[in-house]
Amino acid sequence: MEKLTGASLWSGVVLALIAGCVMALQPAVNARLAGQCGHPLQASIISFATGLVALLLMGFSMRVGFPEPARVQSLPLWAWSGGLLGTYMVTVSLLIAPRLGATRWIALVLAGQMALSLVLDHFGAGYAQHSMSPLRITGVVCVALGVYLVMNN
Repeated sequence: MEKLTGASLWSGVVLALIAGCVMALQPAVNARLAGQCGHPLQASIISFATGLVALLLMGFSMRVGFPEPARVQSLPLWAWSGGLLGTYMVTVSLLIAPRLGATRWIALVLAGQMALSLVLDHFGAGYAQHSMSPLRITGVVCVALGVYLVMNN
């Protein structure tokens, strides 16, 4: 996987920041949906159905099409876990985020992401390889300290 540099790096930074904002907003939107539906799993189903429709519309408008069956059949078993991981994330956010509050929820999610990301980057597991360093480890420790401060206030 090649690393982003120059203008593409800054475009990626902006898109990632927007994704972070969306990530903070999504549990609140889904919690409202769950309140109207009566159960968090019903809200998850509606959330994923809406996402599927959006993806299909984008795919058709961009003329992406569907993958060749041979490519899909040759996928390793773990490659199918993305949807399960998304289901876990949305459902847990529906159950936990409204009770924790947005700041605590995002702080905890960010800490989990940073801890695992440090390891994934070090080994280049699905991402551009970035070796673990004292500064990178210190950054993750600072995030953990931030979680402590947010949780105890």
